[in-house]
Amino acid sequence: MSAHPKRPVIGITTPNKRFHVAYFFIKFSVWLCGGKALPLRTLEGVESKKVDGLVLGGGTDIFPGLFQSDPKQHYFYDHQRDEMEIAWLRKAEREKIPVFAICRGAQLVNVINKGTLHLDASVAYDNFVYPEGLLHKIFYRKLIRIKQNSQFYKLVSTDRLCVNSMHMQSIDKVGDNLEISAQEDNGVVQAIERPTQPFYLGVQFHPEFLIYRSSMRNLFKQLVKVASRPTQFSG
Repeated sequence: MSAHPKRPVIGITTPNKRFHVAYFFIKFSVWLCGGKALPLRTLEGVESKKVDGLVLGGGTDIFPGLFQSDPKQHYFYDHQRDEMEIAWLRKAEREKIPVFAICRGAQLVNVINKGTLHLDASVAYDNFVYPEGLLHKIFYRKLIRIKQNSQFYKLVSTDRLCVNSMHMQSIDKVGDNLEISAQEDNGVVQAIERPTQPFYLGVQFHPEFLIYRSSMRNLFKQLVKVASRPTQFSG
């Protein structure tokens, strides 16, 4: 018998290009917490590939037509990625695979569960004033308040956290069977979850860039822990 337990395979969705900085941070976070990362870039192999857990990563805006809103003018929407991630999320739901959705991923989870998005959170909310530029967004911190007794709260062991801010869209109407588990003081939704599943969590911030914190590692550790359990899917 092997002295080292087999690492569960965690599929990570990412744009269809070789280098994407967030993917490498998520990959490292998964490895650090006991999992083995598998990049998911195309529709090819969705039905044949086996993963034990799924991470929906960040990236460009979701096509607004998916939630009956008008698209932005002169914006490039990645329809292939939308289609690929929807297929993986549907598979995860059918096969009871744990889901961890980050930024764009959390928005997609909400939309696929019949929720909607604000296309511009700075218009939808007062006091939405965050920095411009990638480095400023990475290092900026804002306070979020976490709903006690939520799964998110149990994992981070606190009712408030300071997180990064790298988004302009945000969750509006919450999807079916989902609950808000964290918000900013101005009302912006920062975490959603499905409490009836062992791990089905979406966060608007980027925990992979905060992996030096134990609270952020706990999110990835729980994903890997649930992914290590025998699947409930019976075929």
